Amino acid sequence: MNLNTFGGTIEGNDYDALITHGNAVMQQGVTFDTLVVKGILQAPSCHGRRIIMDGGMLNASGEIIADSLSGHGHIVAHKHIDSRKISFIGEMKTDSRIVVKESLQVNGSIKAKSLVAPNAKIIGHTHIEEYTESGKLEIKPMQTTMFERFGMNEYLEPNNLQRIVATNVVLCNTICKNIDASYVALSGHTHVEKVVYEGDLRLDKTSSVRLIEHRWDEDEDDMIQRKVA
Repeated sequence: MNLNTFGGTIEGNDYDALITHGNAVMQQGVTFDTLVVKGILQAPSCHGRRIIMDGGMLNASGEIIADSLSGHGHIVAHKHIDSRKISFIGEMKTDSRIVVKESLQVNGSIKAKSLVAPNAKIIGHTHIEEYTESGKLEIKPMQTTMFERFGMNEYLEPNNLQRIVATNVVLCNTICKNIDASYVALSGHTHVEKVVYEGDLRLDKTSSVRLIEHRWDEDEDDMIQRKVA
């Protein structure tokens, strides 16, 4: 079943393609293969295979669960956002967690309690209240004069994270309490309370770490002991 709606109520049903324009309200029991949001969509929760944001706004009072989430616009969820892959331009906010099974790439802003993603690249502004778990994590500001010109002050502030556990971490213009990783690169006025690392730690002249702990692995310990003996 396909539905191309220009506003009003979307009845509970299983849709192949669901395209929303204008102001629409989704009722309980809606599932879909593909959802395209061109207007403002209010939903109790959002469950489907694919969500494509086409300049619209998706506001879910519950969770958002989709195999893929892409496009551009605004996404707000009051519960968690779970997806296999996210490739998004715009603003993404949740009062709970963001969990991605494969990769996350966002140009814009992310705000969440926690973030879990094997590969995550965020260009813009990031605010994670509790913890971030990743394999490869890269967070950088967006280089543009537009934010100052249009009073978008949030994007001018440093990224803010609490605790990061990852393999590779690359941060720019970020304030963070704790990082535990193999490789860490900090630049652009990044300041961290504590870094625990195994492989390499790099800082530019504008960045700082208050407490540094180098964690040796067992192979390195055995090699040192053999050399001493």
